Amino acid sequence: MVVVAILAILAGFAAPSMLQLIRTQKVRSAAYDMFADVTYTRSQAISRGHNVGIGSNNGNDWSGGYSVRDLTTGEVLRTAGASSTGITFTADTVGLIFDRTGRNTTGNAKFSIKPVEASAPDNQKRCIQIAPSGRPNSLTGPCP
Repeated sequence: MVVVAILAILAGFAAPSMLQLIRTQKVRSAAYDMFADVTYTRSQAISRGHNVGIGSNNGNDWSGGYSVRDLTTGEVLRTAGASSTGITFTADTVGLIFDRTGRNTTGNAKFSIKPVEASAPDNQKRCIQIAPSGRPNSLTGPCP
């Protein structure tokens, strides 16, 4: 009985840390997936020699999923389902288009991925920026 009481006390101390870890991992996982899919879209545009785009299924709210499409043939190359609950995933654009040289033809773009909780610290937020050159950059913290 004493052992069970000690375990319950230790679990009570560990629970808040575990919740923060889970929240951080959800954001980090969504950011890594988005970074990989933007890189994939760009590489497909270069290897195919024509425009390839990545677009949201739900306007500027990318948490509903997105797809990568060859804009010349209309072929869907990759799809991503809805993000896990507990995060917001927004962007200042509904899609990106990469040309045959790998350049982003839609201009600068920023993806903001953060926990739903407004009190979440900045180190639990991620920003992915795509420059006109087409190269993505991932930052820890809110988008500047």
